[in-house]
Amino acid sequence: MIDLNIVVDRLLDMKPDPIPEFILLKEFKRLNPCSREYQNAYDRVCSHPFVRKIENEQNDRGFWPPFHGYTESLIRRCLSMGLDKEHQCLNKVSDYIKKVLDNKESWDQFEKQDNTRWWPEMFVPLVSAAMLSLIEPDSDILDLHRNRWANFAETALSLGYYDKDAEARVQCEYFGFTTKRTIPAFGYYNLILLAPTGKKNCLSDKTDQALVDYCMNCAEQIYYVYNCKLSDFVPIGIKRRDSRDFCHWLRALSLISQFKGWMKYKDKYVEWILRQRNEEGFWELTRKPNLFNFPLSDSWRSRKNRIIGSTIMVLRFLNNNRAF
Repeated sequence: MIDLNIVVDRLLDMKPDPIPEFILLKEFKRLNPCSREYQNAYDRVCSHPFVRKIENEQNDRGFWPPFHGYTESLIRRCLSMGLDKEHQCLNKVSDYIKKVLDNKESWDQFEKQDNTRWWPEMFVPLVSAAMLSLIEPDSDILDLHRNRWANFAETALSLGYYDKDAEARVQCEYFGFTTKRTIPAFGYYNLILLAPTGKKNCLSDKTDQALVDYCMNCAEQIYYVYNCKLSDFVPIGIKRRDSRDFCHWLRALSLISQFKGWMKYKDKYVEWILRQRNEEGFWELTRKPNLFNFPLSDSWRSRKNRIIGSTIMVLRFLNNNRAF
């Protein structure tokens, strides 16, 4: 394992733009939030055009229409730039999500499924709870939703492997209707919601390990994140497709790495990712990925900025930061 502090110091020596500079100081140098240096760096982020644009797009109700897709992406974008939950954008959208979960607000959005109850009773609460958990992971409002989906996961993985039929049966029994489209434990929203946090550990160790094993060895995709098997190593590459696939693959691994069962796989995958560094010891994507965490620098055009943004993405994974 490399010394992350050495890499971080080298990136700081490159005089990064305000957002990547703040990320490095906050997440890796662990600068005291009460310090003047921290506050000045954070102020530069809050006044950045990237953040101002998001502020201006947020509606009076607290979200960015449509919720499914766009609001979700902007929540991840805000968090990836280092904004804390007290920032007005995240504070307002948190309040809105809480109202949705309390049936006092709605998404103003609907997708037709085989059962009309699937969207409002299964999908909307799950997605809303998952997004709130990114902003306020220890909110008591999430207990009901975490317990619900943890119970489904425990049933689906109780024998040490994924039982889709058992999962479908318990979901239909719980919600009181039949649907062809049940929601698997290894989708993005479930992984976000069920990942252990400071105060919450929803899954038994056995189910945690079974879930990780299934994701790493059996799942053909991680819904909404990565469309291939995680067990296949992906090079950072120099081609556009390689860069894109590496980012999505690493994001999926980041989600799985939040669970205890990841320790079984960690060394092998970290070793591969370390080998993807360039001759200067950094990671470098040749093309800008279409993801919430790019760009962090003011411009993607300079090689310096590409190296800084690409390397921060990987350092967050190696540092086991919270996955988005």
